[in-house]
Amino acid sequence: MGQELYIIAGIFISLLFIELAGVSPGGIIVPGYIALSLQRPQEALLTAGAALCITLVIKLLSRFFFVFGRRRFALSILLGLTLKLFMEHFIAGLPVFQTDVRIIGWLIPGIIANDMLKQGMVRTTLAMGAVSSLTLLAVMVLQ
Repeated sequence: MGQELYIIAGIFISLLFIELAGVSPGGIIVPGYIALSLQRPQEALLTAGAALCITLVIKLLSRFFFVFGRRRFALSILLGLTLKLFMEHFIAGLPVFQTDVRIIGWLIPGIIANDMLKQGMVRTTLAMGAVSSLTLLAVMVLQ
């Protein structure tokens, strides 16, 4: 029960954090995946960077189109998928990069971006960092 423990602990701590602080840490499943990837910090940073890019693109698009609710969430997920594929198939192949260029999961950047659009980039990023750290600490204690 390795990876599952991170996800379960992340969900539990996320729900508790949302109830106590009133701020979502980028979605309830996100902190577990971030905590799981903290052994490879470049993945966590690239995922947060991808979420930031998605947020900025959607803010730009919302000036010209009605992007809200389910449309915004679907667009966030689709942009996240597109960015992940682009990075892993085109950017990662460049000789400039010495290590793997990876984003966590297929859905995580889009879920984070959706929360960034709802409650702000700084609040979401700080909450995500705090809950992911607490999740990692909880898993270390439980193991």
